[in-house]
Amino acid sequence: MPGHVDRARAARLMEAAGLDALLIASPESFRWATGAEPGVAMGWRRLGPAMAVVPADPARPVGAVVTDLFAGSAAAAGCDPLRVHAIWPEAISVRDLLPSEADAATLVAAATADRPTGFARPGTFDRGVALSLLRDLLAGMGLAGARIGAELSAVPAADHAVLLDAVAPSRLSDATALVDRLRAHKSAAEIALLRQAGAITEAALAAFVPLLREGATRAALGRAFLDLVREEATRRGTTASVTAWEYVGFGASPWSSPGGLARGDVVKVDVGAVVGGYTADLARTYTLGPAPVRATQVYDALRAAFEAGRKLFRPGTALRDIHAAAIRAVHAAGFPSYARGHFGHGLGASIWSEEWPYTAADSDVVLEPGMVMAFEAPWYIDGIGGFILEDMLLITEDGAETLAGASLPRTMQEL
Repeated sequence: MPGHVDRARAARLMEAAGLDALLIASPESFRWATGAEPGVAMGWRRLGPAMAVVPADPARPVGAVVTDLFAGSAAAAGCDPLRVHAIWPEAISVRDLLPSEADAATLVAAATADRPTGFARPGTFDRGVALSLLRDLLAGMGLAGARIGAELSAVPAADHAVLLDAVAPSRLSDATALVDRLRAHKSAAEIALLRQAGAITEAALAAFVPLLREGATRAALGRAFLDLVREEATRRGTTASVTAWEYVGFGASPWSSPGGLARGDVVKVDVGAVVGGYTADLARTYTLGPAPVRATQVYDALRAAFEAGRKLFRPGTALRDIHAAAIRAVHAAGFPSYARGHFGHGLGASIWSEEWPYTAADSDVVLEPGMVMAFEAPWYIDGIGGFILEDMLLITEDGAETLAGASLPRTMQEL
């Protein structure tokens, strides 16, 4: 089916955790698990509009509860069984009744003939109906009374008790970490989207650098980068939806970037194109004119951290060891008080540019092929400026491929 779950890996992890199935609750994980759109009703971040059930048996398809407006997407994705509930938009199809000479009222009446007496749409969505359909779905999949691992990080406290009632007598436990581990290993289709996003981001950043001129404002620079991403995506003939985000800042304050760009300013450019929901992440630091001595000292320490960590990105390396190497490098460069919580993160389709795992001191993750990571060395010093060096990496069988950043110098370029 079109989802991105590695079903064999999921089966192994569920067996180790003593689970018969996973209950997927967040919109981004629903899309990952099914390949279908979760729908607009998920915008409230409440439980109910779209839920997926992934059985431990990899031979069995993924079941889903979805809204009527997006049922077609779930059906096309192969969700089986499928349970559908109504939401607020009155949206129907008369396409199967055409061509016809009948007037609109006759067509609508025919298209809605199977509605029960007294049918009415809810103001938004009916959580009770959705959860009753989840109970029915579990029964239909032979999972009534099963051991269900739920993505509880996506279940609001206000919905937790009713979820327990809905799945009873099934036993529910938190499987958020298990879902995170599954999502960290990208499918070939996910890697293709991330590769496109990385290539577009790198090309757009290269085209963006000449715009870093004296007098340029933060707002104008931000708009310009987004325009460059759209232009690059068009040039490449990218067919997936493309958006972008940017954190461009300059001057002695890492956050405010007041006025226009001036000589001597440090310029931090942290950006990413998003292709089909999958985000890139790439960053470089520049100076307008000669770099102040203090800025050079800071950046040189960060580059030493980056170089120390970058060479460790290969299968079998623990993320905590990369964090330790980067911290040691900054300390050795003359900044023993430097304390950075993580030096990068996973990349994929989340609600922003960072997702699990993190290159942190408390991480228990070991790099494996198929993971896509952003590796970064940032520092924000009010009075000197914001600094960052970051590449986007795909872990391969014998190392790491740079998906974004390979053609861009790692030095702090003087513009």
